[in-house]
Amino acid sequence: MATEATASIWAAVSDPEILIGTFSYLLLKPILRSSGLVDEKKGAYRTSMIWYNVILALFSATSFYVTATALGWDYGSGEWLRRLTGDTPQPLFQCPSRVWDSKLFVWTAKAFYYSKYVEYLDTAWLVLKGKNVSFLQAFHHFGAPWDVYLGIRLQNEGVWIFMFFNSFIHTIMYTYYGLTAAGYKIKAKPLITAMQISQFMGGFILVWDYINIPCFRSDNGKVFSWVFNYAYVGFVFLLFCHFFYKDNLASKKPAKGGKAL
Repeated sequence: MATEATASIWAAVSDPEILIGTFSYLLLKPILRSSGLVDEKKGAYRTSMIWYNVILALFSATSFYVTATALGWDYGSGEWLRRLTGDTPQPLFQCPSRVWDSKLFVWTAKAFYYSKYVEYLDTAWLVLKGKNVSFLQAFHHFGAPWDVYLGIRLQNEGVWIFMFFNSFIHTIMYTYYGLTAAGYKIKAKPLITAMQISQFMGGFILVWDYINIPCFRSDNGKVFSWVFNYAYVGFVFLLFCHFFYKDNLASKKPAKGGKAL
């Protein structure tokens, strides 16, 4: 049994799709910087960035709604989707999990996973505009596909937390960046960062209970995904906290003999 579990984990982490998909991200910055497409002029790539953010905001809102529908949290508004697919609302924290029998849940999970590759364009826009890419963004974008992929591949039901909360936050985030790309000045960046930090904290609390479910705890693949999630999200959480402090608190402290700018 242990050998089978080890084989399933190894098959997951050695799958060419996830390896090529994520390690190609590491090539994105050097390729774009040497492409001759970098344009540091104000307003460069503005129209493309607006449409990109609008599309991802709509996708995120749809993911949030369909995930809620699959889990029965739609207050009846998604009944037409359940009739269309033959789904019924699936309860959570069951043993074994029933969410993988839901077409709506599985389809949304897979779409959500592939969207993490599309989000590499967050980095591409920065590079093309001649801006720096922070370690936070690079680590976050490299690890996000892994976290969702392992949840799906090893059938860790806890992936719903990422799908539900992250799609909600991203709906707001991409709407904000779409508006700022269009020239609207909205002071919402600290709020969005605070929401992302709150998302991680809420996820830590919710996902913990899975380890107390006997059949979850006895499945090495699910436990591997659970541990990976804590390691990845935990580090991202610390990076976001550091970013929030540096961007909103440290810069506000007055220098000796002067006022804060």
